[in-house]
Amino acid sequence: MPRWTAPAYENPLAVLFVWVSTLLPWEVTYATLTGPHASVLFVRWPFFQLRRLADLTSTASELTFATSFSAYRYQAGTTIHTGYLVWTVVSAASLCLLAFSVYFYHRETVVLERVERPARLVGAALLLIGLGYLGAAYAIYTTGFSGIHVPVGALFQILFGALLLTNDPG
Repeated sequence: MPRWTAPAYENPLAVLFVWVSTLLPWEVTYATLTGPHASVLFVRWPFFQLRRLADLTSTASELTFATSFSAYRYQAGTTIHTGYLVWTVVSAASLCLLAFSVYFYHRETVVLERVERPARLVGAALLLIGLGYLGAAYAIYTTGFSGIHVPVGALFQILFGALLLTNDPG
């Protein structure tokens, strides 16, 4: 296996990768709505989303904020709710990973006493969370808005997870 970083930097990079993954939006979606001649832009971070609804015939627009859980509750009873449910579940896992990374950052020696290679554990979690966000993006795309979907953060999480899993510190 390749070694892309020194062993001394593997654990701090694992923490950094989790924090960057939390700050990146996992998906950006843009779609035009044919009926009301409007466009909608969704920017979804792990724990919340921003939605901008704009009228294409004037300068009017509306900006709304929602947590993943409140967005799921709002979509209840629609075809798109499955994607929002997956997003909410994956967000809970992401929150647990973020909490672990903060603990790992402050108590690295304690974590190293209990887990042999915690960076690999973080890598596996990032990979699974990234795949979960891709699943949510797919579900939202196939049952909801068919516009342009760019799963930015999900792809970075998969990349970060793969880097941590394939690093050979020996």
